[in-house]
Amino acid sequence: MRSARLVEACYDDARGAYMQEAGSDQHDASTLQLVTLNYLDPQSERGARHVEAVQRSLMTEGGLLRRYTHVDDFGVPSSAFLVCSFWYVEALAAMGRLEPALKELELLRGYANHLGLFSEDVDPATGSQWGNFPQTYSHVGLINAVLRISSKIDYPEFY
Repeated sequence: MRSARLVEACYDDARGAYMQEAGSDQHDASTLQLVTLNYLDPQSERGARHVEAVQRSLMTEGGLLRRYTHVDDFGVPSSAFLVCSFWYVEALAAMGRLEPALKELELLRGYANHLGLFSEDVDPATGSQWGNFPQTYSHVGLINAVLRISSKIDYPEFY
């Protein structure tokens, strides 16, 4: 299939990960969905190496994931795109790594406001919410991550 060839062209053997685009040296947190959507077997070595490479490259000191680190239309990203951190939690859960998934989920819950709402971005240094508020896809990321964790706990052989 053409789409599989295009995705595989983004794989970098030296980094053990799928990069933002073919020939790029940039990680992109959206590629975590290769694991959550079962393009990569969540139990495979390649899937595990990919998730670890994205985490090493994009995780902030505050435990949030940036979408990417390269300069874009707004300059060098200074905030963390919150849905990416939920993609990371979901990928960990898909791999059966429930303890770190739950730990990361608990950390992320701390970035909600007093009503439990999330924004689009979070400043890793201050924890302040940036961007659109409330942001639907941040909440969808939370829901998907919680559903994946719940499914792995209730039916580990199926998810």
